[in-house]
Amino acid sequence: MQILPYSTAHRAQCLAAFDSNVGQYFAPSEREEFIEYLDSLTAEPEYFVCLKNDQLVACGGIGIHAETGSLAWGLVHRDFHGQGIGTLLTDYRLSCLKANSSVQVVKIETSQHTEGFYNKRGFVATKSVANGFGAGIDCVSMALSFAR
Repeated sequence: MQILPYSTAHRAQCLAAFDSNVGQYFAPSEREEFIEYLDSLTAEPEYFVCLKNDQLVACGGIGIHAETGSLAWGLVHRDFHGQGIGTLLTDYRLSCLKANSSVQVVKIETSQHTEGFYNKRGFVATKSVANGFGAGIDCVSMALSFAR
């Protein structure tokens, strides 16, 4: 398993991974927002891909704004759910954020379907909006404080 910085060469595989999760984890209307996010990425590594035998199996990003870090567009291709890949990539992204001594808290907006995954990593729900991402997909805001 390799975790590498995203490049435009990964774009089609990231979109395929996103598409594999539409319905339960993402609303169809979020696809355009994901495309805009990918197309706005700069050369600075803020989005990562996880490759297994040269196949993209997951992707996810980070952001840093003053003392707040964020996790963005983290997803595992549906064919690879339940294999620990999401944990590997999330832990990698959290370690990148923790390495920046200015980051005190990490925030994420996720769905009720992955809220438990982030609870296991210490995130606490701060707000929930029913159908916030689309029909049947709630928007759950969560935060993780770094003890420094």
